Amino acid sequence: MLTDRQLESFHDQGFLVIPGALVAADLDPVVAEYERALDDAAHRMYELGQLSSTHEGLDFQERYFALISENPATFYYLGISLPLDYEQLPPEFIRVHTGQALFRLLSHPTILDIAESVLGGEIILNPVQQARLKPPQRFLSGPVAEYSNIGATTWHQDFGAVMDEAAGTEMLTVWVAMTDATEEMGCLAAIPGSHREAALTLHCPGVKNAAENYIPQVLLDRHGRDPVPLPCPRGSLVLLDRFTEHGALPNESDTLRWSFDLRYQPSGMPTGRPAFPSFVLRSRSGAFAVVDDPAEYSSRWDDTRTRILAGAVAGPLYEQNRWLANRGNPVCA
Repeated sequence: MLTDRQLESFHDQGFLVIPGALVAADLDPVVAEYERALDDAAHRMYELGQLSSTHEGLDFQERYFALISENPATFYYLGISLPLDYEQLPPEFIRVHTGQALFRLLSHPTILDIAESVLGGEIILNPVQQARLKPPQRFLSGPVAEYSNIGATTWHQDFGAVMDEAAGTEMLTVWVAMTDATEEMGCLAAIPGSHREAALTLHCPGVKNAAENYIPQVLLDRHGRDPVPLPCPRGSLVLLDRFTEHGALPNESDTLRWSFDLRYQPSGMPTGRPAFPSFVLRSRSGAFAVVDDPAEYSSRWDDTRTRILAGAVAGPLYEQNRWLANRGNPVCA
């Protein structure tokens, strides 16, 4: 559990870095699982004529760099939530990674203990979650360079990524450092106290990538405080309030910067992404059935994918229109 001092700092600043929360034994199985996922992606895409080579013989990092440079769609095999732009994608790219090692990470007792310190003992895994595997920026060009899961992450609030139904839902982001995250590697940066000064800040639609919403600089400057870089070693966690204004620097190093954004909330509240599954991971009262089987986690995501492809999901996956409407706003120019 978080100490009183840690909780006070989190509520005051809107973020908290927890070094060494996880150890190699927690992370290494996820790395091994992703090595297999990347190999599967390479062979599938090569068979479909989407790659010139499977780039076998390279270690995970170098192979990922080679594959993502040739075809950025490789990332669809590694994401941990279904893509929102599914109508523009062929079915083979509408997928989500749901491996056992990943499930063990997102349901890790240490992470749930920390989440309980903030949210209480009835905890849901919110489906607005991201894998961010960021190669050095020099490997990227065009719109993908502004795709937050691969390139630099735009300034935003995490609450800006959910629908209005979740206006009253408290959410906690737990950012997991799978590798070191130095400033050169593109660590997170946040504006202290920004979560206390506005509920939902205006976001502008992305320039090269419309889905990459961002808070314009003029609104970031209104706080009168400089962003604080949040470098941390592998195994660290960074907690973010849902309204904290934050982003991530570009990766100017020679190595991979890898993290997961996991989001947790109290049970029984809207998730802001109703078409996607959510999972009760802890219920101190016993009022909610806890999901502790990786197979159930995978199956429910597979069922959601099937319904989306069949056109059986009613309503939008996400209310992107509220930000597209700001395209003509002077602050977005």
